[in-house]
Amino acid sequence: MNKYFTLSFLLVVFSTVLLGFAPSGFFHVHSLHNASSSLGEITFPSFERNTSVKIKPAFSNEHNPISFSFDSAIAPFSCPAKLIVQKDTTICKGDTVTLTAIKPVHVDSEPPGVWVLLISGNNIDQTAFNLKAYGYDKVNQYLYSIINKRIIRYDLKNKTSTEIFANNWPGWPGNYTEFTYDYTNNRLILWRAGTDNVYAVPATGGAWTQIGNGAFDNADYNASSYWNPITNSPGFYGGYGGFTVKNWIYENNLSWIQKRPNLSDCNPPKGGNLMGTSADGKTLFLFSGQGSCDGNELSGTCSLGSPWATANGMFCWLKDLYALDLNTYTFTNILPTNNSTIQYEGAMTYDYDKNRFYLFGGFQPTGDYPLNQYLVNTKKTFRFNWGTDNGFSEFVGTGAVPPAAPLNASNGYAYYDPVDKRVIWARIDGIWAYYPDSSLIKQPKPTLVWSTGDTTTTIKVYPSQTTTYSVTYTDSPYVCKDQVTIKVDALKTLLAATTTVCNDTSKVLNAGTGFTSYLWSTGDTTASTTVDSNGVYKVKVTDSICTVTDSTKVQFATSPKPFTIQATSDTVCPGTADTLSIVNPETGVNYNWYKVGNNTLLFTGTSYTTQPISQATNYVVLANTNPPICAATNASIGIQAASALSTPVVQADTITANSVLFSWLPVPGAVSYLISLDNGATFQLPAAGLTALEELVTGLGPNQTINFKVKALGKLACQESAPGSITVTTLNPIGDAIFIPNSFTPNGDGNNDLFFVYGNTIKTMKLSIYNQWGQLIFYTSTQSQGWNGSYNGTKMPVGVYYYSFEATLQSNEKVKRRGSITLIR
Repeated sequence: MNKYFTLSFLLVVFSTVLLGFAPSGFFHVHSLHNASSSLGEITFPSFERNTSVKIKPAFSNEHNPISFSFDSAIAPFSCPAKLIVQKDTTICKGDTVTLTAIKPVHVDSEPPGVWVLLISGNNIDQTAFNLKAYGYDKVNQYLYSIINKRIIRYDLKNKTSTEIFANNWPGWPGNYTEFTYDYTNNRLILWRAGTDNVYAVPATGGAWTQIGNGAFDNADYNASSYWNPITNSPGFYGGYGGFTVKNWIYENNLSWIQKRPNLSDCNPPKGGNLMGTSADGKTLFLFSGQGSCDGNELSGTCSLGSPWATANGMFCWLKDLYALDLNTYTFTNILPTNNSTIQYEGAMTYDYDKNRFYLFGGFQPTGDYPLNQYLVNTKKTFRFNWGTDNGFSEFVGTGAVPPAAPLNASNGYAYYDPVDKRVIWARIDGIWAYYPDSSLIKQPKPTLVWSTGDTTTTIKVYPSQTTTYSVTYTDSPYVCKDQVTIKVDALKTLLAATTTVCNDTSKVLNAGTGFTSYLWSTGDTTASTTVDSNGVYKVKVTDSICTVTDSTKVQFATSPKPFTIQATSDTVCPGTADTLSIVNPETGVNYNWYKVGNNTLLFTGTSYTTQPISQATNYVVLANTNPPICAATNASIGIQAASALSTPVVQADTITANSVLFSWLPVPGAVSYLISLDNGATFQLPAAGLTALEELVTGLGPNQTINFKVKALGKLACQESAPGSITVTTLNPIGDAIFIPNSFTPNGDGNNDLFFVYGNTIKTMKLSIYNQWGQLIFYTSTQSQGWNGSYNGTKMPVGVYYYSFEATLQSNEKVKRRGSITLIR
């Protein structure tokens, strides 16, 4: 007979004799655990799971018992005292050791379950993500979201999302968000909040149609909506408004009817959230949430449990679990208020096939409202076997375990999927499926891994030194570990692999004490020997266990001489390289170049051309023999990166009507200066020489503006400074006066040969000259252009001529003059 079958049979017989049959079909799991432990050290194979029984929770009735499944009780897992057969031991260096590990065998008493990501957050439109506890079509495995005039259907079977098109939206885009799935008629039921008008649309899409009357109220915000298959009506529980919390129930067929008044007996407390349902939908579950007994949000007290502060007042964190019977609209307490096993305010649902509640993620609210706005969710998961356990206990699933949700408001909802026997956790960042029975999803195989990377039960190791070897056996979620230490008698002497001698002529080599015999390659048989030349020296030593030959390579050397470094230039323009060299280098010495503060080797040699230098850089050279036995001799040098000289400070010392004396302060580091009289278009040397600090500009006219610039030059082109500048206007002693002569003598004697209009502040002008017959014989709009007494190249005769003059002055004043002028030859 198969040994597994035999063991299974004996176990069943033993447990039957020990326990008998529990009344009402109840099977106590923990009793079988205790029974199996009394059988001694027995390794159990896998057993069948999911034995179906029926129980009657306190709220059930004779016509509606609740079916559930549980895992058969089997031997719990435990790690053996020793995974590795061998004990700690000592070997000689070079020996081989075989290590063998025992693979533990176990059967999990309750499988951890497996997580699978169905729809990633990348495939979820956050602007259209609004889930509700009863917005799930469990037959077709559709999860619905309604918000902003959009219906999104998440197909959990095919792992896709589809938008369901509907028109005749009943209200504003964002204010109709309370909905439930009517699985009786395969439609979606929607209303704004509280006792508002109710609308319906086929789950396949179409037009929203009003199916129930109502009116907007302010007393039922955040109420929990649901579908009642008994009355074939949508309904809601609780809500708050007017600073009070409610525990009433309303349902709407054609209009809203109160099915349960707002009671003050605190059973259940006012508050909480409906989550999860029985298989037939006639029992709902009220889980935790924020609330109070009297409903007064502004009382500032919390007698039911730990506080939960909100923007408007103080609630209690209820931490309880109730069942709501839709036949009688009565509540039955499953876990009392402030239950210690409810550690987080998370997403809860009910697996009616296993009679098990699941709680996923969540946060821990506090009495500090500002803190509550930024609480971080956990990713922890809990389960509670109704009728067996005293409360929720934590478990750790395997597979694609969901991370903590982004914020407490984003923890999402959980749903039970009876088709694939799994629990759905839907959040704005993804939709996951949890499979409670690990047999539904292929579990990772148990693994055995040594610290060497080997995965076999037996390995051979070749330790060269004392080494601890470890082995890890993993059968998720259980991990067993063990280790063994192999001490290696390396019989090591005191000899180093290399022995260097600096500035000396001999060296004493010492093998160390504790050996029974010595034999050197020099012939000595003592613990030490003296050598005076380069070479490899060996010694053979023996102790009570092993014999080994050790050696050392001896090298003699002397320190390099001190040295200096010279540079082609101690200052360079940024981006320019420099050449550095060793002064009087020593033969047989390596000169290694580095930047100060950086141990990256730049170059080895007596002359080094740097990379382009952008800032002041210090170089250091380490000189040593090859190999570098003695301490290195070093020298350093700094190269400066030139920068532009400071801008000259220019001033005007003396200003006249026709000259300006400019001067500037000396610029540190400047070797010469350049000046510009045309606002920087061209530069030239100062009249007084390269290093002059002033410049007299003459030949100017009254009221003339001159832009004067000076820049300083250094030894290098990159040191040229930015130009210092000053703008000066010559004096104007006559102000805005305009002088028009009444005669001129164009006889070529160089005196009064041209007729001009004189003025120091003329901005624009027009000058026209006419003969006695009114003929225009000269015109100009340029003040510097005078009339020479000719017309079309012909000299005009002596006589009287007439002029017309119009001008705009620098002050924008308009001037007009008319008069005569006498031409005299």
